[in-house]
Amino acid sequence: MTMAIASRAWPKTKANRLRAVGYCRVSTKRQADHQISLEEQEKKIDATCVLRDADLVETFIEPGVTARVDRRPELKRMLEFACDPANQIGLVIVYSFSRFFRNVTQYLQYKEKLKQAGVRLISATQDIPEGPHGELMETILAAFDGHQSEVNASVVRDMMMANAEEGYWNGSAPPFGYRTKVALVLRRKEKKVLEIDEEEAAIVTKVFRLYLNGHEGSGPMGIKAITTHLNTKGYRYRRKAFYTASVERILKNEAYIGIHYYNRIDSRTRKVRPPSEWIRMEVPVIVDQETFDAVQRTLKSRNPKKTAPRVVTGPTLLTGIAVCERCSRGMMLRTGKGGQYKYLTCAKSATEGTGCGHSIRMDKVDELVIQAIEEQVFAPDRLTAILEAMTDRTDETRQQLEVEIERQRIAVTEAQSRLDRLYDAIEAGVAELHDSRFKDRIDLAKLQIREGSANLEALRQRWSVKAELSPAMVRRFSSGIRRRLRDADPSFRRNWLHLFVSKVTIGRDHIRICGPKDQLLKAVSEEEDSARNIVPTFAREWRTRHDSNVWPLPSEGSALSS
Repeated sequence: MTMAIASRAWPKTKANRLRAVGYCRVSTKRQADHQISLEEQEKKIDATCVLRDADLVETFIEPGVTARVDRRPELKRMLEFACDPANQIGLVIVYSFSRFFRNVTQYLQYKEKLKQAGVRLISATQDIPEGPHGELMETILAAFDGHQSEVNASVVRDMMMANAEEGYWNGSAPPFGYRTKVALVLRRKEKKVLEIDEEEAAIVTKVFRLYLNGHEGSGPMGIKAITTHLNTKGYRYRRKAFYTASVERILKNEAYIGIHYYNRIDSRTRKVRPPSEWIRMEVPVIVDQETFDAVQRTLKSRNPKKTAPRVVTGPTLLTGIAVCERCSRGMMLRTGKGGQYKYLTCAKSATEGTGCGHSIRMDKVDELVIQAIEEQVFAPDRLTAILEAMTDRTDETRQQLEVEIERQRIAVTEAQSRLDRLYDAIEAGVAELHDSRFKDRIDLAKLQIREGSANLEALRQRWSVKAELSPAMVRRFSSGIRRRLRDADPSFRRNWLHLFVSKVTIGRDHIRICGPKDQLLKAVSEEEDSARNIVPTFAREWRTRHDSNVWPLPSEGSALSS
């Protein structure tokens, strides 16, 4: 087969003329405008065809692609066309060999592919003789082009790194919510920075708000629901429809809290660089730190690998927090008589058939829990007593706060050490940042540092200043939260209840309710209007004494548990 192909080398038409194709390429728009334009390359290729008495069959044009790689659509098309025997191509003409490849290995590989097909590669501007000496000269030129490309890339990379270290943007598309503006003109070179695009930023804040609180009291929304809502309402992601990926990218982008890292990704390999090579840039803040951290916590808690979707989106008021006292397993929703009755049943019994078999009418337990919360926690006098106990500054309390401050400081230090070790593992080549599990560990460590630092600051403030909670503020909060728990739709009621209740243990004749104490203090201090933005924190439980947390079941509880 090889001999047959070689025998037709430099084929000519009936008019005794060679058939040739041209290949033109520029790396950037600037090169096309100011250096070797595509039009200039085509003219030179046409002139070469005239000199060599060849017919130019077709010219393949590749705009804005580097010659260091072979991921070029027009190059692939040209090679396929030229190597097809049916087209009888004898010459491939380029403006210069650097237009073909700036990588000597691939240059020789693809040149050999053309040679095997009986096609010769020539330059319109570099006169290379045939024979061994010409082959050597051509190889040297290809190696020099590759070396020059690497040198140029290194110089450009150093300039861009320096530009980023000075806080200037390097020309890539800015994150959604931002646009570039010229901050400085230095030797006719524009230096740009990011500024907030008010129209896009409004959508960003809306996405965060929908994820945490929903639309018009609907309760928190998932990524898919947010995507549907935005597209239905006519919002656009830079003139395109929103996709779940773009919404998720918005929710996870640290740029919105003022942090952007340049040089994270290797542009050639698309792999993540070691963190020591990242350049941190300060950008305008769109989302406050507390909201961003709340979203990151919720994203992790809603991860289907950790939490079943039914717990996140289910209509049951106690979904995910109801636990069977005897089996220590969650309580599952079960229905009877075609859905007419709904029960919370011990999950061990429902799924394995070996549990205690404890069940209770869902509407009864919902009412008992809400009634208990209203009377034991959110009644103004009870709420005042809880908050006064929390804000009391006795010597014993101050000592406890000092211990808690030290514990929290150690936790932050340990989280920072974990993050440093993870970064060290990346730099040592032991792990790769694009590994999803490894990246989750880094994100978790960063979140723990931010949360721990915020909690530490809050503890220090509690130690030094007694919270001022007026009776009117407590009454207003009590009235508002009790109304929400009674009047809102089931999804909204569930989300509000879960802010203040972390666990409901259901026994045969009693229910024990636990929740984060600090959440109450924060909610009341922010008053009714801002309370919508509350998110749960991992704080100590309120009313840990057995008698204060226990709510008895009604006398007919034994009948309900059958």
